[in-house]
Amino acid sequence: MRLFGVEQPLTVAARDFAQGAWYYQFKDGSGPVAEALLFGVDAEPTPPAAAAVAAEPLLFSLHSSQILAGDEQGQPFWKPLPPRLFVQVQVGQPDQSRIVALCGTTGKRFLTHAYEHGPFQLADGQRLASVKALGNYFARQHRAMLPAEGAAMLLGVDGSIQEVRPVKGRTFKLAQLYAALECDYIDVHHPQHGAYQDWILVFDDEGKFKECPINPLATALWYETYPLDQYSPVDVVAGPVLLMRSEMMR
Repeated sequence: MRLFGVEQPLTVAARDFAQGAWYYQFKDGSGPVAEALLFGVDAEPTPPAAAAVAAEPLLFSLHSSQILAGDEQGQPFWKPLPPRLFVQVQVGQPDQSRIVALCGTTGKRFLTHAYEHGPFQLADGQRLASVKALGNYFARQHRAMLPAEGAAMLLGVDGSIQEVRPVKGRTFKLAQLYAALECDYIDVHHPQHGAYQDWILVFDDEGKFKECPINPLATALWYETYPLDQYSPVDVVAGPVLLMRSEMMR
């Protein structure tokens, strides 16, 4: 590379990608002679593959799910899973799913083998044979949970999704929200950063007081917005949730 005003070509001695910019150090035959910032921080250059950071795994609550167990006589029955259990799904690799126990105070995750044999039953009665099947199901629902333009998506406690549109006009009225969520009071959360900052979560304000099951899709979204290693104590979203664009509620 030849710098302006320098006759002798220079070679790259080192480069580094930090805070959205490339930093280069140049040298000639006698040693380092110049440093340069080749891209401004707003140019968003692509970092080298070695510096790429893998996305954090998604966590889907199994609070409303059951596992097939046997009693003392060996008779099978469906046993509720503890509320602290989540299926951990690496983005793009649902086949590598694992069941983890989540500490509600520190956000630490602990791999557990006690519940990995399956089969499992969701709140809607759907049965999944393995942890791999659980991971694939929730990953598929997560990819499809953002609603179409002009609609909201109702996220069920079993991981189900259902598109809901305003009865009249382009925005939702309170009566329709109460009916969809089967509640008397609603709460609205608007993420101020992250991938969902243009969306809102609408849910039962008394959901936790009623001991509603943890919502797997809404809580996974919550941890994407508020990573467990940065926010404590750990919070969850309980009961059914409506996910919609913020302008759909006035």
